[in-house]
Amino acid sequence: MAGRRKGGIQMDSSSGGQGASGGGLVSGHQKRRARTERAVLVAARELLAESGFGRLTIEGVAERSGVAKTTIYRRYRSRNDLALGVLLDMVGDVSTQPYALDTLTELTRLVDRTVDLMSNTLLGRIMQGLVSEVAADAELARTYRERVVSQRVEEVTALVERGVARGELRDGLDPELVTDLLLGPIYYRLFLSGSPLDEEFGRRLVAALFPAFAKEPHPA
Repeated sequence: MAGRRKGGIQMDSSSGGQGASGGGLVSGHQKRRARTERAVLVAARELLAESGFGRLTIEGVAERSGVAKTTIYRRYRSRNDLALGVLLDMVGDVSTQPYALDTLTELTRLVDRTVDLMSNTLLGRIMQGLVSEVAADAELARTYRERVVSQRVEEVTALVERGVARGELRDGLDPELVTDLLLGPIYYRLFLSGSPLDEEFGRRLVAALFPAFAKEPHPA
């Protein structure tokens, strides 16, 4: 049966008016929404790189992106949510998981890469800016743990599983505890003590911890 026109849009009477054209309209809306979202995230990322977390505002992002403030607020509750959105947009492309022939080297590289990420990249600066906000906002904290912290734990889990399979790490190691022990000192130095995160930090830290992880005594 031939289709009929309604309001200038071709409708297929055999599908009750829900044919390919309707799907095309939905697809077009989704594409426009995706373009708007991308414009907002790009603008926020640029402003974070230029001025830092402390000076990020929804108004500034609206001006830079050309997207109305009301549209941005429908997606993000606050500038903290928006900064987290930028972080999540970036974090999938960043991995601290190393690969080497031995676990001792992998652990050291993991610490070194994390130090570099936190100290020398925009992603690290955003993470540092969000620390106090995460402590005060339960919803923000939940998303941060589920999308950011969980990725680090997954990477350490893979490293631990390889070490156990090689016979270098003892069975029953808790990957989350290993993550805490390896990465906790980095955050302590960044946010509390101010002690240097120099090139030897990773080697010294892993040398101190490895005997607790190793299956047999290791000359770390």
